[in-house]
Amino acid sequence: MDANELLYVIHFLQSDENHCIDRRTLHENYEWLEYFWRSKYKNGDSSVNDFIDDRGKFFWNLDLIKVLAHEFASIECVGSNKSSNYTQSEEIARATMYLRYCCNLFDDDIPSCDSIECRQYKKNKGMCTKQSALKWKNNYDEIFAFKALIYIVRQIRNNLFHGHKMTVEPIQFERNKRLVSLAAQVTGILLEKLAVSDY
Repeated sequence: MDANELLYVIHFLQSDENHCIDRRTLHENYEWLEYFWRSKYKNGDSSVNDFIDDRGKFFWNLDLIKVLAHEFASIECVGSNKSSNYTQSEEIARATMYLRYCCNLFDDDIPSCDSIECRQYKKNKGMCTKQSALKWKNNYDEIFAFKALIYIVRQIRNNLFHGHKMTVEPIQFERNKRLVSLAAQVTGILLEKLAVSDY
């Protein structure tokens, strides 16, 4: 991408005010949350897991968190900024499948990669199965459910932070908008309820 192409992308993204707000909200919310868990648990990169272990049950039992988890479980796995074509990592595939198959988020008709029209190159990885879900945790557990959600949100944040949410291709742009909006909502709830999650 040259400078003119970058300027075009910037103007394109800035033309969608709501998406710009969601991008900024996610970036700031995650920054504040990361400061909180790093300063509270003092365990470096593993502090997020301490946060999950400490407060996961509280947050997972918020109705809106489960609604948002349902949304993530209903769509194609989030890709990784570490992959050249943004293929999902094994970790994110397992997290997504755990939400889809093991967390009682669907009354029936659990979505499949075919029904939600996952892209073929992602389906070819063979990771979007119930067997993958069971490699995350082999039974339902509220802490592991919340962990799955947070890891997915973290991946979206990482993709955004490292400059991998800059596409203007219409289908992918709409998908990115949805992912960023969902992740911004999750982080907003965490911040809003952070103080009461202490009790």
